[in-house]
Order: sequence, then C-alpha cells, then structure tokens
Amino acid sequence: MTKIKFGTAGWRAILSDEFTFDNVKRVLDAIVLYIRQERIDRPVVVGSDTRFLAKQFREMTAEHLAKNGIDVLLTNRDCPTPVISFVIRNEKLAGGINFTASHNPPEYQGIKFSPSDGALAGTEITKTIEAMIDQPVKPIDKRGTITEINPMEDYLKSISRFLDFEIIGKAKLKIAYDALYGTGRGYLDELLKRAGADVTVIHNELNPLFGGSRPEPSKENLGELISLVRENDFNLGVSTDGDADRFGIIDSNGTFFEANKVLCLVAWHQFRNKKKTGRIVRNVATTTFLDRIAGYFGVELVEVPVGFKNIGPYVIEGNVLVGGEESAGLTIGGHVPDKDGILACALVAELIATEKKTLKEIWNDIEQAVGTGWNDRVDLELDNEKKEAILNNLAEHSKEDFLGRKVLKFNGIDGYKFTFSPSEWVLVRPSGTEPIIRCYMESDTPENGEKLKQDLMEFVN
Repeated sequence: MTKIKFGTAGWRAILSDEFTFDNVKRVLDAIVLYIRQERIDRPVVVGSDTRFLAKQFREMTAEHLAKNGIDVLLTNRDCPTPVISFVIRNEKLAGGINFTASHNPPEYQGIKFSPSDGALAGTEITKTIEAMIDQPVKPIDKRGTITEINPMEDYLKSISRFLDFEIIGKAKLKIAYDALYGTGRGYLDELLKRAGADVTVIHNELNPLFGGSRPEPSKENLGELISLVRENDFNLGVSTDGDADRFGIIDSNGTFFEANKVLCLVAWHQFRNKKKTGRIVRNVATTTFLDRIAGYFGVELVEVPVGFKNIGPYVIEGNVLVGGEESAGLTIGGHVPDKDGILACALVAELIATEKKTLKEIWNDIEQAVGTGWNDRVDLELDNEKKEAILNNLAEHSKEDFLGRKVLKFNGIDGYKFTFSPSEWVLVRPSGTEPIIRCYMESDTPENGEKLKQDLMEFVN
C-alpha cells in the first residue's frame, strides 16, 4: 500500500501509479476525520487545475465529503490556487481541497489541503492528517450539500483593491500573457483588461499535456512569450504556472526577470511608490537582496524555512508588506496567505505604469540605492544513494569553514546554509516536491558568484 507523505506543498505523485482514486479517498477520509476533530461545521471548497482527471477528482471529492456530512462548494471550472485560499477566507469556510501538482510535469497530480485560515496546511496539520490515514471513518446519517460556485468575480473585485487601475489605464500598457494552459487564463488577462491594459494571450486553452513541457514559467519554457514581447513592442510579458500561484516576468526587450529580482521590484514598489510599510518575510533560499531593501526602508526582515506554508502564518498575523520565495511565490499583506501569481504579475504591471520606466531601468535604480548582487540555483537529479551521501557529508562538515571560506553564520532550519558575508552565501537542501537536491548561491558580483558556484559544484559532485 502506498505510503502517503505531505511535502512542502501537499502530496504529489504520478497519476495512475500512486496518485489513484483509491489513494485519494484514503487522504480524503483523513481530512474528514481532521475536520470532525476541529468541530468546524462549515462547508469546504473543492477545486482543481487542468491536469488529466482533475475534474473527475474534484467531483469525486465533493461526493465523498457530502457522503460524510460535509457541505461542499465545488468550483465550476479549474481554479487558481490563490482563488481557493480567497474563497476559504471570504466565505469563512472549514477549509479547502485543491487538486494540483502546480509546476510539475504533466504525469503528476497532487492534493493540497488548506484549513480555515486559508493558508496551506502547516507541518503540524499535515502530520496529523498523515497519522489519520487508514483510520476508520464513522458513518453519519446527515448528508452534506454540493453547491457549484464561480468565484472569479468576487476574487477579481477583491484583488482590484490592491491596484491603481487609473495609473495602469493611463499608461496604455501593451502586455503579453502566457497562461501555459493553466488555471490563470480568464483571470489574469481579465484583471489586466479591466485595468485598461491591451492584453494578448497565448496558450489559453485546456491542454493536460501543457504543450509537451512543464507548466512552469521559467526562462526555458517561455521562449515563445519572449519572442512575442521582443518582436511586437510589448511593454511587458507575464506568465503564470499550472495553478497560477507562480509567476514569470519578461521585460520589454525580452529579458527574463528571475523571481528573486521580481520580489525585490515588488517590495521596492510597495515601499517607494505606494508608501506602504510592514515586514518582509522570505524563506531561507530567497535572496538576501530583500534584506538590503528592508534595511534601506527601516523595516524588519523575517527568515523562515522553505515552503509558503511557513510564510502564510505571518501574513495572517499581520504587519507584512511582502511575503515571497525564490521559486516565484509572492503575496502581500491584506491579501491571501498563499502565493498568488496573478497578483504578482498585476503588481509588476502597476510598477512600470507608475514609474514610466522599463524593469531594467527600475532595477538599476534599486542597485544604485542598495548595491549590486548575483544569485543562481542549480537543481541536481540524483539517485537516493548519492543524494543521501551529499546530505550526510554536509551534516558532518565543519560549520566554521566551507568551500575554503570562513563561515560567518550557519543556518540549519531547512537544509545547510553557509553565510560567508552579508552578501555571499550557499544553501544545499533536498526539494520538498521533487526527487532532486537544490543548490542555491548568492554573491555581490557575477565574478565572485561564478567562483562560488564552481567551488560548490565541485563539492557536491
């Protein structure tokens, strides 16, 4: 029998191999037990992405929950992950169940559970649910109701509160959007059109194979968008992943802006242009360039383990300006406590409309204020033996020197992070969603960064 274990973003597995209807029912039974234990007599929202059998999984889930006495709000179509979080909070629900493997390859599917606060279930909750798997569920006489909902309008109205449509409209922006065959289609393009932008959309139809690649808004997957922007005088190119919780950003000249830079751009925009304040919350793998911006504006910087489930509680607590992670996840205070690629793309559009500059020009302004920086990430696909050997080697290694450099600070909250100076560090950690080891590195200049990268690759190889 398949052992089901939640990672940093729910449980993911290969369709029809481990991710089967029978195994999903085992998870659902455990969620039913958890909801009964919490004694929250409110409905649960159920949604999914655009993958194979996603519609069947969400319909089966609605029926399974109703059979166990739980009222269900069933989305009328595939639904972005941040919208599930929004519905939970807006309708004051018991929680939400979302079928998505996010940016994973097409053969994967996943299930995410969010409790009543709308954030992705934290480790304490997922461990409780894991422990309840295969425990008997006592039948009850009361049957729950199933109500189909379309949350798009309420979500778009809510997110519009964070944007200045007048500024965006006056800028007459020409924006290209690559939906990557995911759930963001009809959401992000509609939001930008309402703001007054001229929007061209590609890959906005249902395609469970995602055009033959991963639905990840990375530079490698956005070649068509990059060409479209570069060759047709667009002001901006934007993209969202399969469940629209991650973002991809292209400058007007076709340059891909990595997520770390986008987080900094949005934080800068919130502070400088929108005159807002609050803490910046980032995970241990995300650029410390954000620390410099926090220092520049005199606000607190909070570092947490990888996984947006560790950022969400701070957003709920309040006094957060921006929460983000280098894997293209972002939210802002007052919005949902889960990452939202739709919001991220819209805020970048508002930024260039406000400053009347390209992203490159704005980035140069930021570097003038807080200094230069370089970062990179290398993902290593390794067998378990090699993976464990690297992690064991790191565990036993001196925490006072590493890669021939004196360690200023060691952080073991998630993987192995060695900081050599305020602007130079490396982190090695196993992925929580895929069978790989991720290597992160950051330095003050490209020259120093490439040397750091070379030394780290020699160590892990």
